[in-house]
Amino acid sequence: MDQDFALTLQTHYQSFKVSERILLSGHSHQAWPDVAKLGLVKCFDDAAKHIDEKWSLAFEKADRVRDFYRGLLGEPQAQIALGASTHELILRFLSDLHCFKQPLKRPIKIVTTDGEFHSLRRQLSRLKDINVDIEVVEVQPSDTLAERIINKLDSDTDAVMLSAVFFGTSEIFNDVGLVAKAAQDLNIPCLVDAYHALNVLPFNLDAWQLTSAFIVAGGYKYCQAGEGNCMLRIPADYQGSPIITGWYAEFEVLDHVPGKVGYGPGQSAFAGSTYDPASHYRAAEVFDFFEQHKLTDIKLRAISQQQISVLWQGIETMGLSRDVLALPSHNIIDNAGFLSLTTAKANQWVVALGKQGVLCDSRGNQLRFGPAPYLSNAQLSNALNAIEDLAKSLS
Repeated sequence: MDQDFALTLQTHYQSFKVSERILLSGHSHQAWPDVAKLGLVKCFDDAAKHIDEKWSLAFEKADRVRDFYRGLLGEPQAQIALGASTHELILRFLSDLHCFKQPLKRPIKIVTTDGEFHSLRRQLSRLKDINVDIEVVEVQPSDTLAERIINKLDSDTDAVMLSAVFFGTSEIFNDVGLVAKAAQDLNIPCLVDAYHALNVLPFNLDAWQLTSAFIVAGGYKYCQAGEGNCMLRIPADYQGSPIITGWYAEFEVLDHVPGKVGYGPGQSAFAGSTYDPASHYRAAEVFDFFEQHKLTDIKLRAISQQQISVLWQGIETMGLSRDVLALPSHNIIDNAGFLSLTTAKANQWVVALGKQGVLCDSRGNQLRFGPAPYLSNAQLSNALNAIEDLAKSLS
């Protein structure tokens, strides 16, 4: 990585002190550039000046957020509903499934994997208690995952919900498009969680064969936009009528019949309700910053791969026992935006590294290191030194 670029970039993140701390937590929450604060101030000023008339300005910011996501998806006219969290958007998706709108003579069936993020995992697990059949397919071995998921799909399947990158291991599910295509052939709605792909991997929907899929993602991680900036991409020409529906979904219903719940077209049908627009003001400034500094998804992928390689190869050369730290079984090229290492003492590693100024996290027995574009090679080297030192005491 060009160190002049990394060090120059750090000057735009003064508030988050990225030069003073080793933030290997970028897969969870990347630092915000200083312009994000300007967005929050603008939000306050517009509210103070325009009172209820602020909403037209707020909706312009929401459209700016949509446009940024459209660019990442390679779909200029993408239908995108916004929400505060992916969970909120997943609920809207689930409530639009036909199986929840009409009585069935069989259990509802949803196919997923054991590698999903908590928002999806927890909600689907809870649905089991109301006679929903949740078919959970094990991610490993990943080279046969697509085939094993497709084999679960049949005429009784109501949805398939899975990830483009698995949040525990950071392995890219390169064949997710094959699942989406198989689901389309069977007229099964397919939702793909792209939170760990968006803006750290090029995610053109055509290239990924995901034009028929619903895509859920957000700005809290690699987009540096903070909380409240999640999105649901709706397939082109799809018209929904979700049961869980906010009053914003009526904005574009021109022929609303009294007593009937109407829905606007495309993204409007999945709209929510009154929200805090500060998140979109903040994101709009950040997304302008990304474009001004030419931080494209292609460039960010190159930076990420270089940083992951430094960490991966640095740990590999330490010659540690797999009982201490085990590197992933997949190849670096198939790794997304963070490095996940297997260890029985993952949480102890997090605490010990935190005391040395290295911020990271863990999920079960997975110790996760997530670099970001503002992290310098010197900081990565210091992190590796801390890891090597701690390996002696934690082995």
